Amino acid sequence: MLGSLVKFRLASDWTKKVQSIYEMYPPGHLMTEESTYFNQGYWETGNETYDAAQEALAGLLADTVGMREGDTVLDCGFGYGDQDFYWLKSRKPRQIFGINITPKHVEWASDRARREGVTDRVNFQLASATEIPFPDNTFDRVVSLESAMHYQPRSQFFKEAYRVLKPGGVIATADIVPMPGAGPRENLKAHALGWLKWTVDDRNWHDRDVYAEKLSQTGFESVDVTTIQPKVWEPWRAYITKKVADPAFKPTVSKLYYRVLQKAWADPELLKRELETVDYIMAAGTKPLT
Repeated sequence: MLGSLVKFRLASDWTKKVQSIYEMYPPGHLMTEESTYFNQGYWETGNETYDAAQEALAGLLADTVGMREGDTVLDCGFGYGDQDFYWLKSRKPRQIFGINITPKHVEWASDRARREGVTDRVNFQLASATEIPFPDNTFDRVVSLESAMHYQPRSQFFKEAYRVLKPGGVIATADIVPMPGAGPRENLKAHALGWLKWTVDDRNWHDRDVYAEKLSQTGFESVDVTTIQPKVWEPWRAYITKKVADPAFKPTVSKLYYRVLQKAWADPELLKRELETVDYIMAAGTKPLT
C-alpha cells in the first residue's frame, strides 16, 4: 500500500496514476466481507452486507444493458472481475471479454478464471477502454461498472464502444458524475472523496444531462440516463462509517491501512454533505440497426 502511494505521488502519466490508486487496494484492503468487488453498491433496503449491495449493482447493470444468454460481452475496467463471474452464472452470456489498465487486476482475474475452469468463456487482458483492441461489430453488449469516470476522456470510450458493438448492440454504464448545478471537483474537501479529485478527468466532470447528450452525439439511440444516487451514496457512507468505528474491524487490517481509513472517515458529516453534490447514474444507449 505504501509503495502504491509513493507511485501515485510521483506519477506524471495519467494511466500510472490511476493504476497506482487501484493497486493501493489489493483484496486484503477492501471493505467487503468475502468478495473482491470494487464499487459503492446498490442498497435496496439499506441493511444489506456490502457484498450483497455490490452484487446488486452488478445485477442492475446487467438488467440495464439487457444482458442475456448467448451474448458476447465486453466489460471495460472490470476491477477484480467479480461481476463477470457473477454474470457467467446468472445471465449465461456466451463469452465475456474484460479489459483493464491495471496489471494486478488482470493477473488476479485471469488466475481466478483458470482456477474455476472458465477460460473458454471469460478472458481478461491489459488494454484501455479508449483504445479497445477488438474489430468493429464484435459485441452484443458493452458495459463499464463504475470505471468510466476515469477514462481519458469518457467520450472517446463512447466512440470505441459504438465501433465494437454490433448493430442493435447496447452500451450501459454505472458511473459517477456531479449533481446538476454542483461545483468543480476541487471544492470537495472530504478525504474519502479524494480519489474523485485525483483520478477523474476534467472532461468527464459534467452532469447527467450532458452525459445523455454525449451518448446521443456518438450515435446511440434510445439513450436513457437515470440517477440512482439515493440508493448508493448515503447507505454506502453509513455502512462504511459504522464498519470503521467497529472495534472488531481494527484487528482485521494493517495498522497503516487503519490509519488511512481513520483519516478518510474522520468527518462523516462533511462527507455526507459533499456526497449530496455527487450523482450516481445508470446510463444506456443502443447502436442503430442501420
